[in-house]
Amino acid sequence: MNGYGNSVFLRTAWEVSSGVPPVNTVAPAITGTAQEGETVTCSTGTWTGTPTITFAYQWKRNGSNIGSATNSTYVLVTADVSQSITCQVTATNGSGSASATSNTITPIAAVDPDAQAFITAAAITDPTQQAAINTLVVDLKGYSVWTKMEALYPMVGGTASQHKFNLKNPLNTDAAFRLVFFGGVTHSSNGITFATNGYADTKWLPSANSTTSNVSGGAYSRTNLTADYALFGSLDLSFSGVCVFPKASVGNTYFSANNNLSDGNANFVTDTRGLFHVNKDSLTVTRLFRNGSSIRTATVSSTTPPFYAVYLGARNYAGTTQTYFNGNLAFAFLGDTLTLTEAANFYTAVQAFQTALSRQV
Repeated sequence: MNGYGNSVFLRTAWEVSSGVPPVNTVAPAITGTAQEGETVTCSTGTWTGTPTITFAYQWKRNGSNIGSATNSTYVLVTADVSQSITCQVTATNGSGSASATSNTITPIAAVDPDAQAFITAAAITDPTQQAAINTLVVDLKGYSVWTKMEALYPMVGGTASQHKFNLKNPLNTDAAFRLVFFGGVTHSSNGITFATNGYADTKWLPSANSTTSNVSGGAYSRTNLTADYALFGSLDLSFSGVCVFPKASVGNTYFSANNNLSDGNANFVTDTRGLFHVNKDSLTVTRLFRNGSSIRTATVSSTTPPFYAVYLGARNYAGTTQTYFNGNLAFAFLGDTLTLTEAANFYTAVQAFQTALSRQV
C-alpha cells in the first residue's frame, strides 16, 4: 500500500517539475499610428503554459529582422514606409519557448507640415486624398518649385468649402487667395465643374503679385471643348494680361503672360484636356505649355500687369466676366516663372497627384 502511494506521489512530483511549455492562443497585436516618426506598440498576445512566462520581441521589415528593434515599442523610420512591418513575440518558461507573429502594418510617410495645414483647414478626411496632398507637397519641394508658387488649388474633398482653399496659404481670407465662386458651379471629387456663367475669383492680382517678366499660371482641364472659352484669365482693356483659352479642332488658340494676346491666328491645340500653363520666359518671350512640354513660343513685348483679379473658369476682362469655360477643372496654380526643367517636373508632380486620385487625363 505504501509502495503504491509513493509511486503516485513520485509521478505527480515529476509532472509538476516538467511543466507545460508556452502555447499562443491569441496573436500579438501592433497598435498605434502607422506613420513615419510615430511609435507603435506590440502586445504579448495571450499564452497558456506553466508560469512564469517571459517575453522577447523582434520587429521585422518584410520578414527580416530590424537591427536592434527588440523592445515592445518601435519608432517607425523612413525605411519602413510602404513596407510590411510585423512583430514576433517569443514566450519562454522553464519548459520551453514558442513564437507568434503579430498583424501586419504598412506605414505611410510622415505628413509635411504644409500639407497638414491644408488637410486641417479643408477638413480632408479621406486617407487617399490626404496621402495625395502630402505627396504633392513633398514632390514640389523636392523639385524646388514650391517656393515659386503663390496659389495652388488642388480641388480635393468634393465641396465648395474644401475646394476654395489655397494649398500654399490655407486661410479663409481674400489675402490668402482663397476662391470665391459665382454662377453655375458644382463640386465633386473630380474637382470643379463650371456651367453657364460659372467662375471662381482667385483674388490674385497680377499687378500686385507679378512683374512684366516674372509670372506663370495654369489649370488642369478634364474636358475637351472646341468652343471659345478661357481656362483662366485677367486682361485689361488692351487685352494684355495673364490668360489661356485653348480651342481644339476649330478656331484659334490664345495665351498671354503680361503681354497682349499671342498667337490668335493659329490653332495648335487638338485636345483641351491636361495641364495648360502660360509662362513669361523674359521681357519679350512668352511660352505656352501643355502637360509640361512647351507647345508654343511668342515673341512679344511685355506690358504692365493688369489690375484685375485672375478668374478660373472664365476671363476677367477689365472687370467684365467673359468666355466661360463649361467644363471640369481639377487643379490650378499661379506663381513665378518656371524654367523648362521646372515646368516638366511640375507637371510630373501634378499628374502623379491626379493619378493618385484616379482623375488623370
